[in-house]
Amino acid sequence: MFKQIKAQTNFTYYLLEAPLYWETYLNQYLDTGNETFLKKTFLEAKGTFYANQNFYNFYKKLYTYNQALPAQDRIRFISLDVEHQYRYSHAQLLTQFDQHVKMHTDTCAFIRLFYQLNPEKTGNYQKAYQQYQQAFEKDSLQLQQELGSAYQTIHYLIRNINYKFIAMADKHDLARDSLMYENFKTRTRSLDIQTHRAFGFMGIDHCYLEGTKRAKNFGAYLPKQGYRVASTIMLYSNCSTQIPSFYLPKPLRFLGGKKGYFMSKLRSNDRWIEYQEYINALKEVAPSSMTLFGLTGAESPFKTRHLLIDELKSARPTTDYMQYVILIRNSPAAAELEFN
Repeated sequence: MFKQIKAQTNFTYYLLEAPLYWETYLNQYLDTGNETFLKKTFLEAKGTFYANQNFYNFYKKLYTYNQALPAQDRIRFISLDVEHQYRYSHAQLLTQFDQHVKMHTDTCAFIRLFYQLNPEKTGNYQKAYQQYQQAFEKDSLQLQQELGSAYQTIHYLIRNINYKFIAMADKHDLARDSLMYENFKTRTRSLDIQTHRAFGFMGIDHCYLEGTKRAKNFGAYLPKQGYRVASTIMLYSNCSTQIPSFYLPKPLRFLGGKKGYFMSKLRSNDRWIEYQEYINALKEVAPSSMTLFGLTGAESPFKTRHLLIDELKSARPTTDYMQYVILIRNSPAAAELEFN
């Protein structure tokens, strides 16, 4: 029906569901081993599912793993997401300006506007960035000369903070995946990514290799553009989750107490909130607490029927959307972040 398999590695790029400043900090950490850069990423992610000790320790292990590889084979991070934490992204933009804008500010309308219009004071980032983008595009030829090597980074940040507001306006979050794909094309344009392996750790919706009735997912863009892609999802049985109280309705956030999060098993896929009917078929044959299953075997029912991820409401077979499942059983919640 399906088979347990062993995971393979040899990836070159790690695709982040994260803004550009995470990529910057994490690559600086991989380059130097200086945990100051790693800590910056986690401090700015405080209050999210991401900010826990398990993720932090994973990146430390990744650094050690990277050091054992030849320089040309070492893993690099590439960010793909819109700039959700746009205040931090704005700070990164200010750093780029401090480093690269030395003179001629009176000759370029965009640079004048950037220094005159301060969203940190007005609080209206959306209006400021709409004006930034219009002025940047008008002055693009001059800015390529003024900004030199920083031109692409500054352009990317301005465009992606505007992308954030486009995604915010879409109450069903349907635009975000198409914007992530545009970012993927931009961020990988100078890389020979077709001949390398890339790994992305993302929210489950981004990983479907076919569109749903509501939208086209990020993963669905890649096979149609000639990329060879395999998608792996994780399902959880009787597992605890550290849930930030930020994700609760305001009247219930007291459940997080002073720590700002609470523990629950309600997000397990064998519990009623995120229940997956066919998880039991995997549980019956899983030999350990963490098992990787391939769904594409010759006799697999997942190749002919839709047997996982009920919310897709699709008649397409499961293997059109994903090819592997990792079943995690009886896991404790991620540990609280403890660095000083």
